[in-house]
Amino acid sequence: MSRHIVVKILISAAVMLFFGGPLFLPGADLYLLVFGLACFYATLALAWNIFALSGLLSLGHAAFFGLGAYGAVLLENWGHWPTYPAIMAGGALGMVYGCLWSLAFQRLRGAYFALASLAAMEIPRVVIDNWETLTSGSLGIVGISRLPSLSIGSLVIPVGDNLQSQYCFLFFLMAAVGLLHWRAMRSKWGWGLRAIRGDEEAAEVLGVNVFGYRCLALCLSSYITGVCGGVYAHLVGLIEPAMVFNLQLAAFPLVLSLFGGRYAVLGPIIGALTLYPLDQLVLQPWLPQGHAAIYGLVIILTIFFFPRGLASWFSRLPKNS
Repeated sequence: MSRHIVVKILISAAVMLFFGGPLFLPGADLYLLVFGLACFYATLALAWNIFALSGLLSLGHAAFFGLGAYGAVLLENWGHWPTYPAIMAGGALGMVYGCLWSLAFQRLRGAYFALASLAAMEIPRVVIDNWETLTSGSLGIVGISRLPSLSIGSLVIPVGDNLQSQYCFLFFLMAAVGLLHWRAMRSKWGWGLRAIRGDEEAAEVLGVNVFGYRCLALCLSSYITGVCGGVYAHLVGLIEPAMVFNLQLAAFPLVLSLFGGRYAVLGPIIGALTLYPLDQLVLQPWLPQGHAAIYGLVIILTIFFFPRGLASWFSRLPKNS
């Protein structure tokens, strides 16, 4: 048996133990909560990475997250929509804002785009913060219900009944978005994004629709991020503008993707499932006041020592015995 196959078997066993272990450990509520949220942040990082594949970095994805959260909750409270259709519609609200970005920022590149995206995050935050009759302003919205059971035909999945159900739901959400990310990277559209990232002018000469490909990437990325915002609102039970429109939430997917490897399908997942549990289970008990500084340190170390992220290590595995 080749060394490459042995390594793959060991990695598969570690993944099964990693995801299955918390379901069977006695008194594992803390681990279920932490690893469930790690899966959630991996989903966010995957959504961010879909757009980053085009070569532009966004610092304002929290705008889509917040719009998805408020859109879902307001549709439930004022429109009496069922929870899951409201979450899907909240994602569509985030996607509409993403389309506006594509039109408004289509000539911006590099740091100019990043700064414009950061500034654009403030627009919906200010509107929601001041539209008190609809959104309750800075007081936020409390008493948001837990995620109800999900019915698929005759199958009923108890999503919000306990931490085990919530953990499974967030894991399968991550797996679904990861599969979508994988398919996108291997499609004609995904190769077009690679070409744009490599040399935009050459890709355009070869017939790649630069604006169309980037617009589609941003729309898909913003939709998934908006859906995550709606899910998050029901996970925590409350939302407020400062909570869902903030720079930390905007930068977190970037950190996870860079650390794991933003040009690999597994990169954002590896980054989230490594950094977030490490922060919550090890660094926060040891350094309660300064544990968040680890993310800044991670970016510096990643840029200097492994700029392609942890996922690049797997591509270097020997393929022969």
